[in-house]
Amino acid sequence: MEHDLYQFLSRLSDVQKRAQAVLERKQELLVKPDRDALTAIAVEEQEVLAQLAQCLARREEILATARQRGYVVESIQSLCRILPVHSECRRLVEESVRRSRMIQSLSLTNWVITQKSIIHLSHLLEIIATRGKGKPTYHRQGEKESGVTGGFVDRAA
Repeated sequence: MEHDLYQFLSRLSDVQKRAQAVLERKQELLVKPDRDALTAIAVEEQEVLAQLAQCLARREEILATARQRGYVVESIQSLCRILPVHSECRRLVEESVRRSRMIQSLSLTNWVITQKSIIHLSHLLEIIATRGKGKPTYHRQGEKESGVTGGFVDRAA
């Protein structure tokens, strides 16, 4: 079981390194858009996701085997604490946890960049649709109303 655990952790480490590299490249591409490169990296992202899914399935197999052998474990980290594993396994687990947090952070950052881009595009479309003349929600007294009201303030809404 220790050998399977070491192989799994080594594979997970490699996949996480690749995932981190892809996310870092994607972040650069989101900041300085390159449509062709973004399309290409999407394919690479799908490959990394498939590899991470394989790692997850392998993780579940290892934990199921450990439970069948009578170990009460909920994670690879807890399995490493129970088994008399080599220090390299423990190092790989700690590295995996750190890299997992980094991947989560990069994913969130990329999501935020994407959301800001969508908001920016929405504003651009609004400018185009109104020909640069925004329609105010409220008017000064005596000005003609446009029929658009502020639902939170106007009683008529």
